[in-house]
Amino acid sequence: MKHVFSVLSVACVAFFTLFLSTTNVSCKKGDTGPKGDTGVANVVYSAWKNVTFGGAVLQNGDTVGVATITAPEITKDILDKGSIHVYANFNTAADPDIVAIPFLDISGFYISADFTVGKINLVSSDDASAPYRYVVVRGSIPAGRQATINWNNYAEVKQALNLKD
Repeated sequence: MKHVFSVLSVACVAFFTLFLSTTNVSCKKGDTGPKGDTGVANVVYSAWKNVTFGGAVLQNGDTVGVATITAPEITKDILDKGSIHVYANFNTAADPDIVAIPFLDISGFYISADFTVGKINLVSSDDASAPYRYVVVRGSIPAGRQATINWNNYAEVKQALNLKD
């Protein structure tokens, strides 16, 4: 008799477990919210900005082109822990020729950049007036994610970070 009671207990527990697992006892979910923008939360990028270079004379008498881009996203924290990437478009928006800064071509034409809080300072061997864009990456992006992006290839950066023109 004891054995029959034990078998019945196991059968009842198994039936009850099966019954509960096949019935709808879930909680009601709330309404689905609106879809958010795609992109990377720790990345900020500027619109394309037309930048005009002016001349500056160096000590040895050489003239270089200089320009400054106002970039309020560049903070002390970004300078300490983040990264800043600058691109120039030397053609039209419809047919872009985008290069990463710093830039050096075989003729010796160069553009370099240095960064201070709120500013990107550009220096060039000639007039490098063109549309420029910058991408600011906060330091909280895992190193593995950044390592997979070729920052010198704007098309790859644009795709990886969902940048819009």
